[in-house]
Amino acid sequence: MDDVTRGRAGGSIILPVHGFTFIGLAVVTSFFAYLWGATTPNPAELLAPALFWYAVCFLLFSYPLRHAWEDFLQHIRTALGAGVFVAYLAIHVVLYGFLLESLLVSVFDQPYNSAAASFSITTSIFAPPSLSNAVLALWFNPWMVLTIPPLFDDALSFYSIAIAIVIAVLIVANIGRTRELGRVCSANLKSRSMLVFPALGIVLGASCCLSVPVLITLAAPTAAALSSTLWIYDVTYFFFPLIAVALLYLNLRSVNKIASNVAQPSGKEVSGSVDVGGRHAR
Repeated sequence: MDDVTRGRAGGSIILPVHGFTFIGLAVVTSFFAYLWGATTPNPAELLAPALFWYAVCFLLFSYPLRHAWEDFLQHIRTALGAGVFVAYLAIHVVLYGFLLESLLVSVFDQPYNSAAASFSITTSIFAPPSLSNAVLALWFNPWMVLTIPPLFDDALSFYSIAIAIVIAVLIVANIGRTRELGRVCSANLKSRSMLVFPALGIVLGASCCLSVPVLITLAAPTAAALSSTLWIYDVTYFFFPLIAVALLYLNLRSVNKIASNVAQPSGKEVSGSVDVGGRHAR
């Protein structure tokens, strides 16, 4: 076994150990929350979610989204990539903050408002002590509420921030790869029509995550009518971002396949991959 092979084998072992070790530490730390009781913010419920969501992002970008992360690192250096990344993060965090606030109000029956601008960090103990409650606490804790009188209240969580980063990375990677595909297609007018589907995929992937929170939380009559229907908030808050991740990931794979098919006639095929925009289409 040569040095390169050994390095890859070693890395393939170290990466999952690193990620799952931090997940284990997060679950164990979450159990320590019961030692502090109802203290808020609870130190354990601050540290545990930070460890957990770091580990989740690390594993995602090390394995299933590794190529997307590589594309992101390339295209985030451009003005368009950086602008899209920042804009999407801001929109996602604000909209899902409205949604989380509605969810928390439904659970605790206590609106978050203040006569003055404020920022608060809150944690909650999920009793009784159990593995399921310790894991559940990682998803909700802590929540950070930004209040700007008279109407603006926005609640943030580590989950909403982490999933926003994952989706923003995929959007930047998709846009960057689609632009590279556009440059390849510029030499072939007939192939330009292929850009329509990747572009639609990006729009659908991003809007899937943003449209539902807009409908539920920003339309006052709808929000009032659904305020007692907690499962709608749960499904929207936890699962719609995951659907967006899946759609954007599949779209990125499709862009790479289209790039490979477009470039093959030019004779650029190399060992089953095609160099597009200085990179290999996977």
